[in-house]
Amino acid sequence: MKGSKNCIAKLIESENFVKLMNSLVRKTGAVISPYDNWMPKGVNYNTEAELKDFLKYNFEPNLSKEIVKWWLEVDATTPNWDLISTCTIGGKKGLVLVEAKAHYNELANESKGKGLDTKASENSKSNHAKIAQAISDVNAEINKTVTGVSISRDCCYQLSNRVAHAWWLANHGIPVVLLYLGFLKVEDMRDGKNIIFETESDWEKCFIEHAKKVGVDRILDKWIDCGNSSFITICRSIQL
Repeated sequence: MKGSKNCIAKLIESENFVKLMNSLVRKTGAVISPYDNWMPKGVNYNTEAELKDFLKYNFEPNLSKEIVKWWLEVDATTPNWDLISTCTIGGKKGLVLVEAKAHYNELANESKGKGLDTKASENSKSNHAKIAQAISDVNAEINKTVTGVSISRDCCYQLSNRVAHAWWLANHGIPVVLLYLGFLKVEDMRDGKNIIFETESDWEKCFIEHAKKVGVDRILDKWIDCGNSSFITICRSIQL
């Protein structure tokens, strides 16, 4: 492993993991305790987490089925997350969802939409359409609060689906901190091909420029009311 995946594993293995995570989310009011649960667990258990599995064992089991029905027409793999942790937000059990990056190209390569193979099965085509509808519906809801957001299956798909999932969870009563985490000075990515983030400013500028493509810059550091709860999207960095 190297890059952001290795950094996430090292972060989780750190004896200061909880302290470091709380320093990243402190301004949101979220608190992670040693008694919270998170995935992955470390270097030897580094499988990225699917929300449907995490919800099943840490929240109401029915939420696992509901999130799949919202996202897919036919059950299949749902988006994987670099790190998911339970937490407490305003006295309620919530989630911190982490998407991590270690160099510029990790975001630059994600500006495109979700592709569909020309030989895709009917199930894949149905899921492709369902995902587009799910993100579009969330986008319409967010624009009732903050105009100018344009998340979509067809542009910046990963960021769009992250925001959509954060909204869905909050709409179902789970407050969420969506954390885009930039790792600084990642030496195993200093290979002459990738441009790494040297400073906090490097990461912030890179992420904000990416977020602008779908208007997510408009909701940064703002709690978005989703009916039953709310979510916030934040951009932070750390050097291990």
